Amino acid sequence: MSTDNKDEPAISIHDVEPPPLEADYVNPAHKSPRWLLGAHAYTLRFLAGFGFSLGNRSGLPAPSPTETIWLDSTLGEWRCKEAISVNVWIPPPSTKTTTSSSTSEDDDDNKDTSQPTSTSTTPSIEKRPAVINFHGGGFILGRGTDDSRWADALVKGLGAVVFSVNYRLAPGYPFPTPVEDCVDAILQIHALAERYNIDTERIMLSGFSAGGTLATSAWNVLQDPGRWDYDIPEHTIPKIAGLMLYYPVLDWTLDRYQKRAASKAPEATLSSGLTDLIDASYLHPHLPRRERTDIRLSPGLMPDEFVDRLPPVHLCLCEYDMLHAEGLLFGERLEKHGKKVSVRVVEGEKHAWDKPLPLGPKETVAFEYEIAIAAAKSWLEEK
Repeated sequence: MSTDNKDEPAISIHDVEPPPLEADYVNPAHKSPRWLLGAHAYTLRFLAGFGFSLGNRSGLPAPSPTETIWLDSTLGEWRCKEAISVNVWIPPPSTKTTTSSSTSEDDDDNKDTSQPTSTSTTPSIEKRPAVINFHGGGFILGRGTDDSRWADALVKGLGAVVFSVNYRLAPGYPFPTPVEDCVDAILQIHALAERYNIDTERIMLSGFSAGGTLATSAWNVLQDPGRWDYDIPEHTIPKIAGLMLYYPVLDWTLDRYQKRAASKAPEATLSSGLTDLIDASYLHPHLPRRERTDIRLSPGLMPDEFVDRLPPVHLCLCEYDMLHAEGLLFGERLEKHGKKVSVRVVEGEKHAWDKPLPLGPKETVAFEYEIAIAAAKSWLEEK
């Protein structure tokens, strides 16, 4: 495991106990009717959407998707046709240039005379890698185009076809529907490999915040679909080549108090009002924290046998994030199992530092994206 903050003191979030009277935090938002949670979530969605629209236009504008496709929901309770939209960025066609020259023999002096050189360009048929991305937003807001700059970096840096999935959101679609939507997206995009000229051995997953959780949770589901009674034929499941995860939620059994207290700057973490709304919206019906061990919900609790199957993982964490400590713990666990894992800690930054709405991205964003892409390139070169 590598990190850009090697000198920081060891920290274990498990050393921070919940307050004596709050072994289970009582979330006041759980008492709110679902329509009120929905109203709050829709308001935040509108504001965030407006902010991202401005952010994507500031500085060097982020490119729009090449196209949008619709996929079916086939798992879980809320199945229907064309329920999941996916924004797609397709690299420009790669070309192969060939140069040829013709010669003629001079009968008088037996010399070859070169004729003008001709150059031709033909489309390359080399298959491309693909990245299936899941946006952030605490499971209650966000959309695929929020990560347009990341998609552009992947197109330019990897020559990858990028799919950013608009999974359905809580509170209208609480856990596990977003996870199931992401699994559906992976399976159906894999089935479209020929259409997009994708190398099925070079499909990777990425995600930001809640999207990083969903990427890891969906990977868990694909290891043993029968554990949750999902009927997924084995031949339809792609072998994922790597995971690129930005500040994900990995363990819901940890109390919010613990996560804030373990942070280097508790005052810089997400507000309790926002996290209360997220928790009440996504976890419905309410689950006591000790019962949140389903690895679709807490993917960092995956069993050792799953850890041993993991592809290479790149983790990017934020120093002042309440999710910082659990990310480090996950990286350390992978390292102990001998897995290929790289961990970056962006110093002095809060959760979602790369999405400073409504402003353009910070200079460190492009740098960290390049580091992640370099890691992905190294994985693909080993294929």
